[in-house]
Amino acid sequence: MLRDYLTLLAGVAAIGLAAYGLWWLYDFGKLNGAVELAELRTGHAGLTEQNIRLLRENESLNGRIAVFERSAVIDREAIEDVSNDLARLEEELQAAREEVEFYRGIVSPGAVQSGLRIHRFKLKQDVLPGRYVYTLVLTQLAQHKRFVSGVVYWRISGLMMGEPGELGLAGVTHPAVQQLKFRFRYFQSLSGVITLPEGFEATQVTLAVTPAGKAGQEAVEQVFDWPEAGS
Repeated sequence: MLRDYLTLLAGVAAIGLAAYGLWWLYDFGKLNGAVELAELRTGHAGLTEQNIRLLRENESLNGRIAVFERSAVIDREAIEDVSNDLARLEEELQAAREEVEFYRGIVSPGAVQSGLRIHRFKLKQDVLPGRYVYTLVLTQLAQHKRFVSGVVYWRISGLMMGEPGELGLAGVTHPAVQQLKFRFRYFQSLSGVITLPEGFEATQVTLAVTPAGKAGQEAVEQVFDWPEAGS
């Protein structure tokens, strides 16, 4: 009987010890889990704050990059504008120099041969195929007391469908014009548009300046190379 009682008492004690051990383990785990949770929350809060800071820095850097890029664009545009203005001024300066030389030659021809002459002839290709804009400047030197008049004939040499051919002014103007008329005392600028017929490749143009009447002026004939495509 005593033995059974001791056995029962030992079993109850074992159960109590086991329960106490389980409770201790649970309490220890709960405490440890609370500590780890607190550490995780602290770490999360720190990472969140760091992320916000990095986002703000990134936004600030993006803003600075945008400012730098815009400044670079403005600088490039400014440089391009200055370059364009400089090129335009150089062209205007060159044109002014040519005009000065032009008028100097008229007023004081010096050793230049007097009489009627072709001062300048230019052909510039237009945007349309086969179409050209021409400028012809005629002058007379050392004979400014009287007007000179007459006509200018064109003879355009080239190839028509691979065969040699020639065209007059009437063949390249619309409506057809047989010749250019002029009348001036010092100089005259003639300009207009010509269009080559399809299949005709021009190589040269001969201008024959023929004064009218008996004004003592001699006819002038001069040959010019046809400008290359794109020039």
